[in-house]
Amino acid sequence: MRKKIVWGIITVIVLAVLLLPLVDKTSGTTRVIVDHTNKEIVAPSCYDQADLTNWIDEMSFGNALHELEYDIRDECSKKYLQEGKTSVLMRIFE
Repeated sequence: MRKKIVWGIITVIVLAVLLLPLVDKTSGTTRVIVDHTNKEIVAPSCYDQADLTNWIDEMSFGNALHELEYDIRDECSKKYLQEGKTSVLMRIFE
């Protein structure tokens, strides 16, 4: 009886860790391109579509978003650089 209770608790904990939104949709260490003139964040795959100036730099997504407080304005970049939380299970399948 005690084993069933312990296994039930372990199962609930594992399911909660896998299904609850605990991780960021875009990792803070993801490398992005920033345009310092426009104060804009651009995903590297959207570089050709973005209208950037000559004052660009590369840095982590977390630094650009939280320290410099730049915005994601390009629709292509919004698709690749999503804010918010997601579950571990969804992150594995992406």
